[in-house]
Amino acid sequence: MYDPEEMNELQDVDQLLDNASNAIGKSLAGRRVEPGEIGPMQMAEALRALIQQFEEIDAKVIPAYDNDLGDQALMLASELAALAEQLALPDAKADLEKASVGIALWVARHEGEIGELESVVNGFAESANITASEETLRVLFHAMKRVLEHASPSVRADADQTNPHRPWRMLNFNFAIVATRTQDEQLMHDAFDTLGRNLPQDAPGFFEEGLKQSEKSVYGPGVRKLMQEYFSRWAVRH
Repeated sequence: MYDPEEMNELQDVDQLLDNASNAIGKSLAGRRVEPGEIGPMQMAEALRALIQQFEEIDAKVIPAYDNDLGDQALMLASELAALAEQLALPDAKADLEKASVGIALWVARHEGEIGELESVVNGFAESANITASEETLRVLFHAMKRVLEHASPSVRADADQTNPHRPWRMLNFNFAIVATRTQDEQLMHDAFDTLGRNLPQDAPGFFEEGLKQSEKSVYGPGVRKLMQEYFSRWAVRH
């Protein structure tokens, strides 16, 4: 997982991309690429070229960041991750999603807007699902907060609410869940208030379910008290 305080978000992206593209390439060995078709290896090379541009921006070799570059990189990573899933390559898919997290955090550091969230959300979820470390959960919390703060206006508008699994919704939910797992009341307040601002229509249901989950023995009384506070607040509003 990438530490947002270290400002080295791209340090592992090249290796992750190499691992994933090698696995995809082996799986597709012998497959013919039709004339004019952009195959996965061309997509991987295009993504590598964009990462190289990001590194040159950090080194001040080329001008400042352009939002289109980040969107292109995240779209390519997302498409390659989807292909890895189709090919039943879970490790390659996970590598590409981890790389997406690094790219998104790099974009956020450069005050860019993040318009492609799917693979980033999956990368965060993968990291959250495999850790019980409070320290790692705190790192995840701050990284997710940075991505939320730099989501593009079109993503924030949340115009199409028909898909309950849309990335914007899942990122806000997972942010609140990660905060809850830290059992740090300050982080929970931050995440719950963010959820209320970003997804007011979903807040009542989230806090109702959170109140039920807070009865589990893993959570202390502070978590239950805070969940009750927010559930009561949002139940009254709705």
